[in-house]
Amino acid sequence: MASQITREWSGINTFAPATQTKLLELLGKLKQENVNSLTILVMGKGGVGKSSTVNSIIGDRVVSINPFQSEGPRPVIVSRSRAGFTLNIIDTPGLIEGGYINDMALDIIKRFLLNKTIDVLLYVDRLDVYRVDNLDKVVAKAITDSFGKGIWSKTILALTHAQFSPPDGLPYDEFFSQRSESLLKVLRSGARIKKEAFQAASIPVVLVENSGRCNKNDSDEKVGD
Repeated sequence: MASQITREWSGINTFAPATQTKLLELLGKLKQENVNSLTILVMGKGGVGKSSTVNSIIGDRVVSINPFQSEGPRPVIVSRSRAGFTLNIIDTPGLIEGGYINDMALDIIKRFLLNKTIDVLLYVDRLDVYRVDNLDKVVAKAITDSFGKGIWSKTILALTHAQFSPPDGLPYDEFFSQRSESLLKVLRSGARIKKEAFQAASIPVVLVENSGRCNKNDSDEKVGD
């Protein structure tokens, strides 16, 4: 995508050995299928952990984060290569400003993506939020209006701040199920996609903890509760 030389994806070396092995196996399978690159678009509201998630995927602090300042006004693309495979990941500004869709940010994102093929939409939100509201629906509508309903067929929902304790002794798995299902429901409504079609797309949901306090298993891999 870029004319400059893409840097080596050396951040993989900071991952747990078991994670490195699985990731390199996946890259090998993609190469066998003649897939030499993958472009991930990261979107969502502000303050949900988009930039931190980008840094975690790359394994390096490639996007600056300052909790006391607003997000950068423009998208940022980070490219890394490993064993002949190139990962392009695009961090974007939050889509909500003052309780409304940030039309300027959305327009900048659309212009930035001209002539770029998006393979995956990583829609980021927080796990430790107890309800969905109209803003979630508005964001889904804005994404659909800008990129078409087809974008949801290539979407992964990432829920950050996964290392937290649900309220009132609610089992973790039950809270995760309720949170993800309610969010997917409102996204479907905002995207104006029929329930059957949305279920057919079967958007996968992943838990993300970008802080260093995440639990680890015997293989030194970060895991949820």
